[in-house]
Amino acid sequence: MSPSIERRPEPATSECPVCRGRDTGPYAVGHDRFFRVAPGSFPLHRCAGCDCIFQFPLPAESSLAAHYPETYWWSAASSRPSVVKRTLLRLEGRYRELVTTGHVRFLQKCARNAGTGSRILLDIGCGNGTFLHLAQRRGFQAHGMDASQQAVEVACRQYRLPVRRGVIGQDLWPGYRFDFVTMFHVLEHVPDPRKALDYAASLLRPGGRLLIQLPNVGSIQARLFRERWYGLDVPRHVINYSPGGLALLLRETGWRICARARFSLRDNPASLASSLVPSLDPLGRKARMRQSLPAAEAALEVVYLGVFLLSLPPAWLEGVLGYGGTIWVAAERCA
Repeated sequence: MSPSIERRPEPATSECPVCRGRDTGPYAVGHDRFFRVAPGSFPLHRCAGCDCIFQFPLPAESSLAAHYPETYWWSAASSRPSVVKRTLLRLEGRYRELVTTGHVRFLQKCARNAGTGSRILLDIGCGNGTFLHLAQRRGFQAHGMDASQQAVEVACRQYRLPVRRGVIGQDLWPGYRFDFVTMFHVLEHVPDPRKALDYAASLLRPGGRLLIQLPNVGSIQARLFRERWYGLDVPRHVINYSPGGLALLLRETGWRICARARFSLRDNPASLASSLVPSLDPLGRKARMRQSLPAAEAALEVVYLGVFLLSLPPAWLEGVLGYGGTIWVAAERCA
């Protein structure tokens, strides 16, 4: 039996959780199109003031874990270690490291601009730890946290990283202060973004920087696909941000944006590819197809890679035009 989804009591009118404006209204009705683990429909509202899109009513935090399948966090381990399976996992691991190098380059750029020799890093929502592994290889003292016990186990097993299980707001790092805190594709999963930003601020040393990446609801691909856009990922994404909405939220919570990036090799073309052919999205496909022949898996991976490569030029172009599929900023606390 599927778990029931607990929701907060529905208010008379929908207040935007980003700008707190009241000029909001229905945008679309979403469904779990990619993983199919959450039954039912999820109404989405859009704010006319900041253009952010959010579930209405917002779900209770206690309900969120039920939306994530076991295969949500990629692992190099396999219960069926055939030659084809091992080869696929090895190639996928190399691919993940390749496309995540852009995240590390952005981190390195922010470190150079910050002008500090210290490079103590915390990645909130670290998942399987690929980003932390690459950052550690480039001289950062890498630490991570994730709400998922499975993700923590994968990160520790694959990369031997100092990763702790816990949620935003929890006192996991007594005595620690970090030079950099990263939240890549985290805020869209959080019903209370102000709490998350305050938590990040409490973990940063004076002059430290927060790096954020999010899907961009103002992107060309988001406007083209609407409720079918992969970046909405209903119901796991509870708040979806526009560039202006994120900037407003950061300003109101005491942050100043000091750097931006327009393109993510890992996320922009993948979001477009998975919107075009959602049935081929690797994570969603593995959640739906628990048992499949290795040869069939290999064929589907090759087809998806082809769609990904075809999606690269338009995804790059929308980024150049300023309407890329992701928002990417670095911010520091205002004095």
